[in-house]
Amino acid sequence: MNINVWFLPVVISFGIALVHIIFKRAGRNVRRWISLIGAIGALGACLYSMFINYNVLSSGEILGLVFAALISFIGLFSISYSQWYNPEANFVYDGLLFLFLGGMFGVVLSHSLIALYIYWEIMTVASFFLILFKDTQESRRASLKYIVMTGVGSMFLLFGILGAWMVELNILWKHIFFACVLIGTGVKMGLFPLHTWLPDAYTAAPTPASAMFSGVMVKTGIYTLIRFYFAIFQPSWSLGWDAIMMVIGVITLLGGVFLALIQHDIKRLLAYHSISQIGYIFLGIACGTQIGLVGALYHAINHAIFKSLLFLGAGVLIKETGSRNLEDYGGLAGKLPLTFGVMTVAALSISGVPPFNGFVSKWIIFQALLAKNTGFSVFALVAALLGSVLTLASFIKVLNDSFMGVRKAKVSVPTVGKSPFMSIPLVLLAVGCLLFGVFPGFVTERFLFPSIGEYLLLNISLIKMASFYGWLAICFIAVIFILSRRWIKGVRKTSVFVGGEILSAEDTAFDGAHFYGTVKDIAPLKRFYSAEVSGMLDIYRRGLQFLPRIGKCVRAATVNAVNAVYEKGSVFLSKWVERLRLLQNGYLAKYLIWFFAGLIIIMEVIRR
Repeated sequence: MNINVWFLPVVISFGIALVHIIFKRAGRNVRRWISLIGAIGALGACLYSMFINYNVLSSGEILGLVFAALISFIGLFSISYSQWYNPEANFVYDGLLFLFLGGMFGVVLSHSLIALYIYWEIMTVASFFLILFKDTQESRRASLKYIVMTGVGSMFLLFGILGAWMVELNILWKHIFFACVLIGTGVKMGLFPLHTWLPDAYTAAPTPASAMFSGVMVKTGIYTLIRFYFAIFQPSWSLGWDAIMMVIGVITLLGGVFLALIQHDIKRLLAYHSISQIGYIFLGIACGTQIGLVGALYHAINHAIFKSLLFLGAGVLIKETGSRNLEDYGGLAGKLPLTFGVMTVAALSISGVPPFNGFVSKWIIFQALLAKNTGFSVFALVAALLGSVLTLASFIKVLNDSFMGVRKAKVSVPTVGKSPFMSIPLVLLAVGCLLFGVFPGFVTERFLFPSIGEYLLLNISLIKMASFYGWLAICFIAVIFILSRRWIKGVRKTSVFVGGEILSAEDTAFDGAHFYGTVKDIAPLKRFYSAEVSGMLDIYRRGLQFLPRIGKCVRAATVNAVNAVYEKGSVFLSKWVERLRLLQNGYLAKYLIWFFAGLIIIMEVIRR
């Protein structure tokens, strides 16, 4: 294997970041093409490395290259979109994007765990400054929360890495090291209850950066956990962890989607859906089987595609309205037909509707849960099915509030201009949602099976049959829609007597954000939502509340320890001083004897 070619994406990314710093006085047009050429170069390097090394790579190395290719694709689309979304961005923003890309490439391409950790920290620092880039009160608060939580997570991960060489020494330490790795990667993935940085950071960061955070940054945590769980610890080493991980996955899945249901901020809603979808991936990993791993990897790829598409589509809505609140949208389908189309595709994909890509990967995860055939796995399967239904309900709200009905808010923002830098990424990501759903056999056999080192017998024909009926349903709905429009045009329109005053469409329209808000009044969920509002579920806020108490305890313990050392030390020194006083009794003759004895010893040492 050519190691220089292997690390070429890292070198290109860091090199382009340096070029942006060197040419900081260059115009926006120059830096735009530097960014695009650099992103295309990083993608080309990933594909070239995969092409020339594919037949000589181990399964773990192929897995790293698959993640690297995914990072490069989403990075290219986000950087291209950024040229339209942030036309005023300076060299710092452009350089940070490539520093961030280089850190992610390093994490998935490193052969050494220590090198992985170094790149992990580079990625964390770069993403911290991307969150802080707008320099608003919201971004400062979110970036501080992010760096504190991920910093603590990094310390746990480092402890787990340092213990990777000692996992066979003691079973107790093996449990401790794995728990540290799970916490360290869980913070980056956004597992419940370590998720609380994620909605704040995704909301505060520029939208192209949010797409990269959700699309690929959380995947570095997934990649690292897979690398530890399947290559170092081995899933069969402890029968208890799979049950614990399934419970965490179910809580993450349902907690994220229930919180997404009541959101009014579109970016915050998408952030909670990222948490929910990570729950699906985590369930696949928790199965500890090869089919579960295939499902987790497939859903990780699919999540990167449709969630990046959703964030980029949300960026168009934000640009058009100047607002992130769903209540300020409405009636934008005719004004933004491309955005409406691609976000509909992404919404159906994330909801697991055939024939889109989310359906395929969720189906494989469901199959893995059924094959495991335990009480926990059956419970997780039911929860996953419920999560898909609630996800679809949530995105019906998003599509209704954004594109249907009428626009209530009057925001004086100029209409967004069309640009290939924006439209091409949206279209290609939507096409990816279709292709990865229509050709599951190609994806699994060409990329996923080599990544796990084993070819499995998946029921691809059943998936294709479900996809066929999905296509049939879509075509049927499309035909009904076209025919109904023609029929409506031929119908004579007259005013209707309603038995009272005629209300305008603005008065009779409703938004899903308030309609779904009634979910908070359901008895079993009321306490959950109350805990979220009060900050009981926010581990960061709870930590800040306990810091003064912890500080007092630490100070008291430190003072007591110092006093104990001082008291015992003074007693110890007093005893030795009493003994030394025998040597200093004030008699000159004894001093001379000690002096000459010392000289004799020194001369003897020198002579030898």
